[in-house]
Amino acid sequence: MDWNLAISRNRDALRRIVAALFVMIGSNGAGKMPRHVYAAIMLILRPAESAVRRLIVIAARGLVLSPRASRPLPAGLAGFGLADASKTPSFCLFDPLKHFVLDDYDNNALPRFSFAGLSDDEHNTPHFSQPDVPVDAAHLFTRLRALRSALNDLPLQARRLARWQARRDLALKNKTPLKPKRISTFRPGLPPGWRERRIHEIDDVLRECHGLARDLLNAPDSG
Repeated sequence: MDWNLAISRNRDALRRIVAALFVMIGSNGAGKMPRHVYAAIMLILRPAESAVRRLIVIAARGLVLSPRASRPLPAGLAGFGLADASKTPSFCLFDPLKHFVLDDYDNNALPRFSFAGLSDDEHNTPHFSQPDVPVDAAHLFTRLRALRSALNDLPLQARRLARWQARRDLALKNKTPLKPKRISTFRPGLPPGWRERRIHEIDDVLRECHGLARDLLNAPDSG
């Protein structure tokens, strides 16, 4: 398997997709955008992030690093400061886990009970999202910047992953708590943004990256 060719091909495709997303969101991501534009970007952004995570796993194949020693903060330096908007945000190496809570279900799908002379307009009236309602685009722009940065320096992301794997292996060996509490950067099952029916180029990219990463992780010599 020519892993370098696979990385290059999928990275180039992801760069084109991310560039198109930046055009959709605007040059600086400031202000608000219509809800339907936000939703359209998210349909592509989620699978793109998943594809990049799997590309990082492929880029980190065979890379073994020692975990960095934790260093205390200098005296007088606050542990939490204001984020620097000009600093490139770090790309999240971990798939978001599924959360099965009642709020995830549509209120309209829940059983309703009614009594003569009593009504609850809040729960009995369907709520429809208005596609042109403006929503804040700042968080979306931050995620796009992190995604672009990761694609532009996959070796750096591979080193981040290798160091986390080293910390994970050491924690498992010493039976100490993991931070974060994850064994794998992937969540069980299919990745976030996966669709059985193709609606965009990103679906093909995610399918290939996920298959390659799984083949790599399941190889006899991968551990």
